[in-house]
Amino acid sequence: MVASSQNSQYAPTPRTQVRRRPERASYDRQLVHSIIDEAIVCHVSFIYEDQPCIIPTTILRIDEDLYLHGSPTNRMLCVLAQGVPAAIAVTHIDAVVAGRSGFGCSVDYRSAIIYSSGQLVEGPHKAEIVDRVIQSVVPGHRVRAPKQKELDATMVLRFPMVEVSAKVRDVGVRDYEEDLGLDLWAGTIPLRVVAGAPVNAPDLRSGIRTPDYALNYQRGKG
Repeated sequence: MVASSQNSQYAPTPRTQVRRRPERASYDRQLVHSIIDEAIVCHVSFIYEDQPCIIPTTILRIDEDLYLHGSPTNRMLCVLAQGVPAAIAVTHIDAVVAGRSGFGCSVDYRSAIIYSSGQLVEGPHKAEIVDRVIQSVVPGHRVRAPKQKELDATMVLRFPMVEVSAKVRDVGVRDYEEDLGLDLWAGTIPLRVVAGAPVNAPDLRSGIRTPDYALNYQRGKG
């Protein structure tokens, strides 16, 4: 049974039911959305000519749909446009966990898995999706309107978020009690995406200042 868009939870299915460390599982819609929205890149897995394939690509979520885009000659998109099932994964590593034993070393993370099949997006809606992709990656960025030949050279696929789950580890160090007295350091090393200073294009016209959204660009929780 698929959860309706009005529910706060996705209904687990045989494919999304987390069996390994189920206490880390979540089917919370808001959490899943936040994991996806923070990401620029996802990994898409599918079968092509009886062989497993996995491809990194940019991802966009609008409501309860995910969108992938690229060239009409892109092998992954051409295969998925035929309805071949896909597994889409998004992962954020929030901290390196350094325990007192090798078994106690780990990472704190947030991840989401989506099982779905793609549907070709055509017509005026495609231009809207292309613009939303740009705004998702660089919020506030201004670009000229796309040319028709550019839209014709872009394939967009929509993936309904039907089977979805998240998995989160955020507990830090969890060492054995007998290791707590060892003369060894233990702790977490937080990680986050940090933007560097913007670099103007070498052919940028004189007098165009670097916009605030580029100077203050950041991604992360909250």
